[in-house]
Formats: sequence, C-alpha cells, structure tokens
Amino acid sequence: MAKLNYAALAEQIVEKVGGVDNIHTVSHCVTRLRFVLKDRNIAKDDEIKKMQGVLGVVYGSGQYQVILGENLFPVFDEIEKNYNIKLGDIVDETHTEDYALKQDTEKKNAKYYFMKVIQFMSASLTPFITVLYGAGMLRVVLSLASYFFPDITTNTTYILFNIMSQAPFYFMPILVAYGAAKTLKSNPAFAITMAAALLYPDFINMVNAGDAVTMFGLPVTLVSYSSSLLPAIFSAILLAYLERFFYRVIPGVLRSVFAPLCVFLIGYPITVLVLGPAGTVVGGWIVNFIIWLQSNVGGFAPGIIAAMHPFLVMLGVNMMMVAPMTELFNAVGYDNVFRPGWILHNIAEGGACLAVMFKTKDGDLKSTALSAGIGAVVSGVSEPALYGVNLRLRTPMIGVVGGGFIGGAVAGFMGAKAFSMGYSSILGVVIFESTMMAIIAGVVAAFAVSFIITFMLYNGKTAEELN
Repeated sequence: MAKLNYAALAEQIVEKVGGVDNIHTVSHCVTRLRFVLKDRNIAKDDEIKKMQGVLGVVYGSGQYQVILGENLFPVFDEIEKNYNIKLGDIVDETHTEDYALKQDTEKKNAKYYFMKVIQFMSASLTPFITVLYGAGMLRVVLSLASYFFPDITTNTTYILFNIMSQAPFYFMPILVAYGAAKTLKSNPAFAITMAAALLYPDFINMVNAGDAVTMFGLPVTLVSYSSSLLPAIFSAILLAYLERFFYRVIPGVLRSVFAPLCVFLIGYPITVLVLGPAGTVVGGWIVNFIIWLQSNVGGFAPGIIAAMHPFLVMLGVNMMMVAPMTELFNAVGYDNVFRPGWILHNIAEGGACLAVMFKTKDGDLKSTALSAGIGAVVSGVSEPALYGVNLRLRTPMIGVVGGGFIGGAVAGFMGAKAFSMGYSSILGVVIFESTMMAIIAGVVAAFAVSFIITFMLYNGKTAEELN
C-alpha cells in the first residue's frame, strides 16, 4: 500500500468541508477530525468519503467528524501547522451565536430537543472520560496487587496511589462541571467553584451530622454529591445563563466585581435548594429505569446495548451511555449493563474484521481488516473497524450486531459486573474482578458468533466491487 501524502490529504479535507472560512474550530479524538463548521451543508460528504485514507464521515454532537483511524494524527498535525484555524473549542463568540442561529432554523420537534440533549451530554462528558478510564485501570492494578500481596495495603506507596485512583471519582462533579461549562462556552471557573462548594468539608460535615439546615428559611436537602454527575451539569447550565446575563446588564466599570458576585449570590441558593437535589432525584430515576429494564429483559440487557452500539457510534452519540453508567456505579457499585455491552460490541467488531481478513483475496483490504480488528479488540477503538471495514462491506454488520447481542446475553446471564471504569477492550476484563469468567465467556461468544456469521455471509469482495 502506497504511503499517504498527509499534507495533500489535509488540504483536500479542508477544501471539501468548505475551506478555512467555513471552519470555526478543529479538534480531534483518537480516530476522528472534529470540525465545528459555520455551514454544515457546504461540506461535500461523498467526495470526502472517497478520499484515500478517509474511513467515513459522520455528523454528531454539533461536529462534522471525518474518521481517519491511524491517519488521524499526521493529518491533524498538517492542519495545525499549515492553516490558521482555531483549535479545540475556543471560538469567537459572535460567530458562535451566528452558527447557533443557523442551527436553530432546524424544525424544533421532540427529536430535535432530544438530540440537543444527547449532543450536550456527549460533549460535556468527553473531556473527563479518559481520566476515569485511567483511574479505573489504576484501581484494577491496585486490586490485583492487594490480592496477590495482602500486606501491601498498609504500605504508604500503595495508600498514595489509592488516593490517586479514588480522587477523580470523588471529585467527579468538578470534572463534569468543567466539561459542561466548556461546552456552553462559559467560564469554567464558575462551574468548578460551584461544584467544589458541594464537596467542601464543612458542607460534608453538615450532611454527615444530619441536622436540619435552612437557607433563607427554606429547607436544604442534605445529600452527598461526591461521585455525582447531574447536579454539576444542572448547575453549570444555570451559571452559564447567569454569567451571560450579568456580564451583559452590569455596566463595564462595575462588571468585573459585581457580575461574579451576582452569579454566586443567585446561583448558589438555586443550586443548593433546587438543582442539586433535583440532580440526585433524576439520577435515581435513571438507576430505577435500568433496574426495571433488567427485571424485564434480564441478562439480555448488555446484549441489547452491544447490538445497538454501532448505530450509536454512527450517530455520534455513543457517549450518551456514560451518564447512566456513572449513575449505576454510584448507586450500586458496579455496572452490569453498559460497560459489558460496550466491550462486547468492540470484540464483535474485531471478530467481523478478522473474518473479512480470512475471506478476502484483496491485499489492501486484508491488511486494513487485520489492523482494524486488532485495534477494536486490543485497544477498544472501534471506528476503523466500523467505518473502514464492516459498514463499507455491509454484510459484516450482521455479524457485529449478532455477535454483540449473543456475547452480551452470555455475559449478562452469567452475571458479569464491571466494578470500575476500565477500557472497552479485551484488556478491560480485569475490571470485572470476581465475575471475570462471565465477561470472558461473553468475549468468546461475541467474537465467535461475529466471526462465523461474517465468514458465512461475506462474499470476499471489496467495497468498490460491491458498488
């Protein structure tokens, strides 16, 4: 396979999305360039999809996403080096408002608002999810160390690492507040400070004491906000509106002092009296819904999640699962639905890719399928497998869905439970601790079913031959 000219590919992508003048910002994740465009309709989807090195295009979370897989970082480096485009989500406010107005011309029905909520949640949770993965895997390492060497738990080195592994979960409201504020284009310091106030030692002491507390004569619902998600998001939304309002109405000479004062004077009582408790209530509803789902479908729940996952990825809303997953961890201490389903979907993607590798006679496709399959199974990155192989060839998607469903059902009925937020790959089986054999059985089933179905249905042709 000829080596790609990354500079040329970067130039073509920028041109086909409408040029520099049509781009607010560009950022990236592990496999995708993520553009915020002034006019999404200018972008030439079909032409971009046909470029060598591009695996696909998807629009989600308010971003135009070009899937590049292993080509992502060289192409992003070329764009960063050669084009005057703002990086990340630092956007000119005037342009952002114009962009929002264009987007708001879309018909505002129930689907519109649902997608807006999903996009906001996805964008808000993305910055901190990697931190939770890292902390979760650190907890696994410490758990394994304490299992084989029980006395190590009294060692100060172990204790200090344990503090590090617990901190992101305890201070989750602060991490979530940062992501939500950045998504809302507001000052993250306000949202972070408000979340920190909910975790302040004196407030925690009030919660633990259990004595009646009032604010302006109104009763304060005293609950622990550590490891919570929704209270911080609700508060960040409120503060974003308060910040914009007070910085607009207060005269410039007084703004720097009185605008922040008013944000806290208004925002803190509403957060403590209404939004914080409301967030815990909604979180409880989410957990109750999951429990209801499990009581009605039993072990099929993770299978349903695994079967749905490729379509959530295609819609760009797969991060929507982080919120209920986090609430489940916080409420019961484990996740037996979302994390198993996520892992087993990736395993199924890998199984389908390897079946394609064995079936095709095309050297380039064989190499791509092997690389994408290993990436999905070992690294937990499914986009190259999904967009570069399985979706393009169509029939492997039947294997992906079937393998994910069967593997998830096997793991579900055997009682697989993830006890921390590890990576969504074969390496993540360690987070299932005492139920590890259940998830391993699910992995074997997902891979085998996906491989067999794909091998039987796929005719060995390339995407070009199929078209």
